[in-house]
Amino acid sequence: MNPTEQLHSEMIAAYEVTGRETGYWGHYFLRSVKRHGGLATAKRMLQKRLSNPSEQKGFRALVEAGRPDLSLESLVLNARFRALFTPEELAEAQRRLDSVPNYARRRKIAPSANHPEDLNEEREYTEGAKKTVIVNAYERDPKARAACLARHGYACRVCELRLDDIYGDIGKQFIHVHHKKPLAARRAGYKVNPTIDLVPVCPNCHAMLHTSDPPLGVEELKGLMANQRSTGAVKRPVRARR
Repeated sequence: MNPTEQLHSEMIAAYEVTGRETGYWGHYFLRSVKRHGGLATAKRMLQKRLSNPSEQKGFRALVEAGRPDLSLESLVLNARFRALFTPEELAEAQRRLDSVPNYARRRKIAPSANHPEDLNEEREYTEGAKKTVIVNAYERDPKARAACLARHGYACRVCELRLDDIYGDIGKQFIHVHHKKPLAARRAGYKVNPTIDLVPVCPNCHAMLHTSDPPLGVEELKGLMANQRSTGAVKRPVRARR
């Protein structure tokens, strides 16, 4: 597969992952890719110099989910595809990515600091004059949690584990709830959709999602697990010595 074909394929794949991760489905984008091809669509999208890229609906959805790596601009700047674009197009892609707010840029979280269940319910992020309540205000909302679990059930959306399968009755209906778009709360008027924005995850997968801030995506973590299995890197648990 040549670079043009690879770009086309990955743009379609990015559409699918973006939809599952953020709840935003760029149907116009997909129609254009299928009708005109990925490269032509990318070039056409880069012709327009956006005054505020973060306010564009699709790009904003990725920023709010902490996933600008899924953007068209990230694909364009990938070493495999840079040769397909002019210096002006590459500069525009870079300018748009440079506009991503600092709070949406990932940083790794040390294991000693990774306790997503203990986050303060009223902790605030501050960016200039803007403030917002952290995701756990949604995750801990009983009505939002109930709506999420009524829609998705009690199996982890990452590893598919049900805790009652392991622990019996004491694990029945025990599950964490994870907000897939934590940075969306920064936007004025944002209202969580518990059946789309919240997903059930087991405590282990919840902690792994929070190894980065903003968190990893659910599909992203599933991909990491699948890669571990395919490479044979998954190890059996070691029983603790007494």
